[in-house]
Amino acid sequence: MKKVSVITMHRIYNYGSVLQAYATQKLLENKGFVCEIVDYISPFRAKKPLFLEYPPSLEGKKLKKFVYYTAKIPSFVLKEHTFGSFIKKNLRLTKQQYITNEDILKAPPQADIYISGSDQVWNSKYNHGVDKSYYLNYAPEGAKKYAFVSSFGKTALSQEEIDVVRPMLAEYQRISVREDSAVRLLSDMGLQSECLIDPTFQIERSHWEGLASRRLEKENYLLLFLLYNEDNGATEFAGKIAKEKGLKLVKLSWELKKPNGVDRLFTHRSPGDFLSLFFHADFIVTNSFHGTAFSINLNRPFIFVPRSEFNGRIESLLRLFHLENRRVSQENELAVVGQEMDYSAVNEILKKERERADTFLSALS
Repeated sequence: MKKVSVITMHRIYNYGSVLQAYATQKLLENKGFVCEIVDYISPFRAKKPLFLEYPPSLEGKKLKKFVYYTAKIPSFVLKEHTFGSFIKKNLRLTKQQYITNEDILKAPPQADIYISGSDQVWNSKYNHGVDKSYYLNYAPEGAKKYAFVSSFGKTALSQEEIDVVRPMLAEYQRISVREDSAVRLLSDMGLQSECLIDPTFQIERSHWEGLASRRLEKENYLLLFLLYNEDNGATEFAGKIAKEKGLKLVKLSWELKKPNGVDRLFTHRSPGDFLSLFFHADFIVTNSFHGTAFSINLNRPFIFVPRSEFNGRIESLLRLFHLENRRVSQENELAVVGQEMDYSAVNEILKKERERADTFLSALS
C-alpha cells in the first residue's frame, strides 16, 4: 500500500480543524492508502507562545496580565485534555513532532505522496506570514504533491505573497480548494484548480453519529456556536428564535461563565460532545464554517451570522447548496427563520459533490 503524508492544521483548539483532519485521514484510508499526518505545530501555535498570547488592551499592564494568565490556566489545561485525548485516540501522527519549517527540512517525513490540506493551511494572516511547510517545501524533489481542499481563508493576496507561493504551488500535480474565490486566485496566478467540498462533508452523517457522545441536553434546544465568540448580533438573534420556537438556549464555547440570556453553557467540551450537540439540536445559530458545514451535513435548521472577516468560504458554501437565504444580518433580521428547510435538494447536491471529491481522491497515484 502506498503511504500518504498529510500536513494540515490538527493541533489547533478548534473543533472543525481537528474533525477535518480526522475526515481527511479516514477518506484516504478508505482509498487503501496508509495515511500519516505530519505532527507539525508551527512556532506560533506551540504551547508556550500560545499560552503567553494576550489581548492588545493589556499591553504594558503587568498586574492585569498576571490576572489574565492566572485565569487562563484552567482553560488551557482543559483544551489540552479534550483535544489531546481525541488526537491521541483518532489521528495517526508522525513519531517526530515538528515546530518549525527548519525542523521538517532537517528530517522530512518519507512517503509516496504528499498532501497539504484541508483547512486554512494557506492563510498567511493566521500563519503570521507564508508558512512554507504548508506548501510542502520539504518534500523530495520530483515528489508527487497534491492540495486537498486547501484554503487561503481570504479572497485576495498581495503581489508579494503571490510571488512567494506561486513557484511552490506550480510544483503540485493537482490542486483542490475549499472555496470558489480560491479557484479565481489560483487562476490569476496561471494555475488550475477545482473547488471541492470540505472533508467533513465527504464523511456521511451515520459515521459522525457513531463518533458523537450521548445526548447531552434532554430538552429541545437551540445551539449557539460562535467562532472566537465574535457576536455581531448572533446572541440576540438566538434569543429571539429560541423564544419564538420555545427552545432552550444552549451555547458551546470556551467561556467559563454563562453569558446573560443563555440557559445552559457547555464549555471546554470534546469533539464528540461537539458532534452530539449539533446532531440533536432543533435549531443552530453559528458564524463558523464548520458550524455551518455540520449543520448542513446533519440536516439541521440553521442560520449563519457573518463575522467581521473571513466569510468568503462560508458564503461560497451557501451558494453551492443554494442556501444564501440562511445568511442573516441586521438588515434582513429574522425573515428566514420561519421558512422551513427542505434538505432533499441539498442532499442531492451533496451526493454529487461527494462523487466529485471521490473522483479526485481516486486519481491520486
